[in-house]
Amino acid sequence: MSRQTKGKGTANAAKIHAVIGASGTGKSSYIKGDLLRSYDRLIIWSPLEDTDEYGRFCGGTVVRGKITELVQAVKSPAAAMVYVPRGSDAEVKKQFDQFCRIAWTMEGATVLVEELSRVTMPSWSPPAWRNLSTAGRHKGLTLIGVAQRPANIDKDFFGNCTEIRCYRVNYDNDAKVMADALGLETAYEPGPQGQAVAVKPQKQLRTLPNFHFFHKNPDLSVRRGENKSR
Repeated sequence: MSRQTKGKGTANAAKIHAVIGASGTGKSSYIKGDLLRSYDRLIIWSPLEDTDEYGRFCGGTVVRGKITELVQAVKSPAAAMVYVPRGSDAEVKKQFDQFCRIAWTMEGATVLVEELSRVTMPSWSPPAWRNLSTAGRHKGLTLIGVAQRPANIDKDFFGNCTEIRCYRVNYDNDAKVMADALGLETAYEPGPQGQAVAVKPQKQLRTLPNFHFFHKNPDLSVRRGENKSR
């Protein structure tokens, strides 16, 4: 991943990545093997840290629940910070807004948000998250949003993504959202007696094997591939 130029405002290229897919389909191996290969500073929202183990992966400072401790970690020389929210749904959403406000101050950082569908909705997201996804490039930020259920996350995020990687999704409404976001077209595969069989975009997304994906590039082209690492 190329790094952003600090302090250049609108001269920075937007770098907003969506990583979508059901549990176990390959998201983590892509994020840890490709998207987080290099960074100036890293801050991660990790609700499932006990299994995702980002702290162990990046050797970062792990903060559980206390926003004041995250503020102190950001002020420290630590290169990577992992925040684990705690409490009720309302408390977690408040923590997420505070997390995003803190991330906004980290010029040139990479911001990774796991389980995005827990803290946004299709027609709503916290103002601080909207700032990250619509104007983060002014701060030289690289933004990575991760979700299992894309139908449940805010549309503004998808609208501003520069790259989208989608693994298998298991529900029709999620497949529809991703087919639209990727701009997938009907594919034709060999069928009985040599006749071509049409495979609709939603079916293509619902039948992907684990670690296989569709990837929308910054130039809007879409390719199908398989993770290099697992």
